[in-house]
Amino acid sequence: MFFNISVKKAIKMKNILLTIFGISLLLFTGCDYFENSDTLDSATIEINISGLPAISDTMTYVAWVENEDTSQIKPTIIFAADAVDGNLYYKSEAPLRLIQAAQIFWLSVERDSVIYDSVFTPSNRRILGGRFSLGGCNLAIGEKALTFDDYSVTFNLLTPTDGPNLNETSGVWFVEIDTAGVFSTGLNIPELYGGWIYEGWVEVNGQYLSTGRFESFVGADLSKLYGESGTGMPYPGEDFLTNAPQGITFPLDLSGKIVYISAEVNDGRNYGEAPYIILFEATIPVNPETRVAYEMVNVVSNLPFGNAVIKVDLVK
Repeated sequence: MFFNISVKKAIKMKNILLTIFGISLLLFTGCDYFENSDTLDSATIEINISGLPAISDTMTYVAWVENEDTSQIKPTIIFAADAVDGNLYYKSEAPLRLIQAAQIFWLSVERDSVIYDSVFTPSNRRILGGRFSLGGCNLAIGEKALTFDDYSVTFNLLTPTDGPNLNETSGVWFVEIDTAGVFSTGLNIPELYGGWIYEGWVEVNGQYLSTGRFESFVGADLSKLYGESGTGMPYPGEDFLTNAPQGITFPLDLSGKIVYISAEVNDGRNYGEAPYIILFEATIPVNPETRVAYEMVNVVSNLPFGNAVIKVDLVK
């Protein structure tokens, strides 16, 4: 843990030794030291989060701490609150035993009406999470997604749902194709918490067409809005051939169009109306080629972020 030790100006050497001794006991003996001493059996936990998405009035944000001990029945609620303009701030003293063993912090979205029920357990709608190190943790939208700088997305143009060699530059699929014609995922991106889901898009004259939401990078996405009746690919993507929205002509001419990958709040829908947080984008050339890999550029700049810090006063 991170220890915040208040020391007066003229502190004596024995108090310094006592502080060092107290830290050692906390690290090596856990809570036993606090049962028979003059130390404070409390700690402060401070949480500061920005950029949170708007949620329904019937939902609320809930903060949790937990350890990875399998004997622990369930994580502990730290607070439940609504965000103000996407921001949450919380600071409170808590019994040291409550948070001393905390290894993980996470923020979830829960139904306001059930969070105080005795049988309430957290959902999988985690918005942010992090692991404590030296008493602090940085919060991200996925277990290993502090940044998207080290990740990449590739897509190809083809239309599998209407058969081979037809309208091939009217479909976007997030795949790679090797020299033998074997397909593999073009999505080298991190897994997100259950409160989030990825979605692909094509922008056409300011209007967004979804290619479908997806959690897995291998397997079809959750929607099939615009393809023909034939079988698509076992990867996220979409053919733009039928059921064209008003003002758009299909088969879609993808030349010069912009492709996006976004992060969306996982509200149970298979597709949205417009991207929420754009993570990657690419502009298709004016003269596009089929079965040629197009790489997308990481453009993320506004992910929700925050931190949680535990501070302990060891002596009165």
